[in-house]
Amino acid sequence: MTGVLAVGVFAHGVACLVSLATVTVIPSAFSMDDFLTGAASGIGFGFGMILYLGGMLRSSSTIVAPLGAVLMVVIPVGYASLLDGVPSILVVVGVALAVLGLVLITKGVGVVGRIRPGLLWGTGAGVSYGLGLSILMETEGASGSWPGTAQRLVACLVAVALTLSRRKVLVPQIGTRIWAVLSGVCGAAASLTYILAVQDNPLPAAVTGAMFPAVSVALGRVVFGDEVRRSQGLGLVLTLTGVGAVVAG
Repeated sequence: MTGVLAVGVFAHGVACLVSLATVTVIPSAFSMDDFLTGAASGIGFGFGMILYLGGMLRSSSTIVAPLGAVLMVVIPVGYASLLDGVPSILVVVGVALAVLGLVLITKGVGVVGRIRPGLLWGTGAGVSYGLGLSILMETEGASGSWPGTAQRLVACLVAVALTLSRRKVLVPQIGTRIWAVLSGVCGAAASLTYILAVQDNPLPAAVTGAMFPAVSVALGRVVFGDEVRRSQGLGLVLTLTGVGAVVAG
């Protein structure tokens, strides 16, 4: 768990700095309401990352990843539906296909591992991320990068507090530092683009924003030559079809 907490501190810290730097590039009018909204989202992201990675260590990706992925879709989509009104049949079908696709994609190979810890930690991670993503829909477009900066700042502080409470070191091992930094850079970009997307059209953004497991599988195949089972290939097709249906609806 030491490595997980330290990586979380580093990644969120870098993401905060990168997001803050973009304030000078992207038109960003500071609003205390939007800044606090981003900060509230950061609580979800801070606990979400720790719970997700902690669940992987204690159980198995075959349990944690599908459960977390589904909740990360269902919660924001449900909230977006409240904002946009009752979704069309095409949107509902699209969400169902996307969720099914995510389950197939993240259903890994090998031994499942300990079920109970995976269910608990996966649920915690999914709910935390889902709420964190949903809250961002309340921000205004003029705020630009400020909500993302606040989000990552608070997420970093959450990781620091958890690390210190367990009397662990705040700096990850040398071999993992560069990856933690890169994770932070990508995290800042992800937060910014997601915020801009949900401000424009919440429902399609909520669905497509939760599709990162599909991207992970595709990159694993292309970059690392990972084996992709038929069920995962079917999951990719269902996910893309579902996203297309949501956007079209």
